[in-house]
Amino acid sequence: MSHSFTAFTPQDALEASRRLVARRRGVPMYVSLRSASASNDAAGGTDERLSGTPHPADAELADAFAASRPQLEAPGEEETLIRTLQALAHAGLGPERVPPRPSTSAAPPHLPLSADPGISARGTESDLRAGHFLRVVNYHNTPASWKDELVAELRGYAEDFETVDVADLERFAGTGVWHKSRPGLIPVFYEGYRDNYDVAAAACEEAGVIGWFFVCTAFVDTPVDDQYAYALAHRIKLVPENPRGERLAMSWDEIADLHRRGHVVTPHTASHALAREVLAPEDIEREVIEPKRLMDRATGGSALCTAWLEGTSWTGESAADRALVEAGYRFVFSNTMVQRLPG
Repeated sequence: MSHSFTAFTPQDALEASRRLVARRRGVPMYVSLRSASASNDAAGGTDERLSGTPHPADAELADAFAASRPQLEAPGEEETLIRTLQALAHAGLGPERVPPRPSTSAAPPHLPLSADPGISARGTESDLRAGHFLRVVNYHNTPASWKDELVAELRGYAEDFETVDVADLERFAGTGVWHKSRPGLIPVFYEGYRDNYDVAAAACEEAGVIGWFFVCTAFVDTPVDDQYAYALAHRIKLVPENPRGERLAMSWDEIADLHRRGHVVTPHTASHALAREVLAPEDIEREVIEPKRLMDRATGGSALCTAWLEGTSWTGESAADRALVEAGYRFVFSNTMVQRLPG
């Protein structure tokens, strides 16, 4: 096992990651890449993929997952998986990571993506072993005082990884094979803060990476004088550099500009909603359908993906899940996986 996974105990890596969360810094995470429909190009069963020949680095990560998970047990399978993936990501992607070596081997065999929406250790380990996972760094507020640190962090990622763009994600999800010599990574900025536009986008461009901006569209539409109170009421966390009385959310013109500059801008519901609370037709219209309509109108494109507050995955069983497909979203980002939706 490489130095990245042995430099920390699982508990120490998890605590180091949690300190980043507490400081509102970027938090690395591994998440499975799955299909949400057996009709997708690469869809298939978990057991078949376990018998394949994994890339050595993927096998090492899967082995580290299996070894670490029992040491990070939590109430509930999902929380245990989150702890384990968070700890491994801090070790593998954090500041003490060992830079990955470019792949010089032949292309891996076509291994089918799992279409299982279930959350389980076996399924996650299988995804890791098959190479069907994404490296994500989750950001929220990006105040001006943090810009130099953010640029340095993003430059470090740019040296070691390829930024995943929309075409890369579609190709990876459609074939089950990552097609570039360096591993892919997605920097994600959540909620749609004004400082994501003012600071994070500029930092991404200075570092030479593509940013993915998930925007709460009702936050954007809230009058400036009410945005501070709106944020507090909708679990949009603020830092001292997000002052009361000033504009805290992006504007639609800024969203359109991010799209023109080559970044990915997409909804994070309207009001930072929980999936389990989006039940009635009017709720679905407000949190699922209207955000995509507004985003597409602003950018002239088609919003690719979305995410629920608390990172709920897609099962296809709820009215809100079905509405995501009908609205035209292609991917759902959740706590432990990114799923390509049917259609």
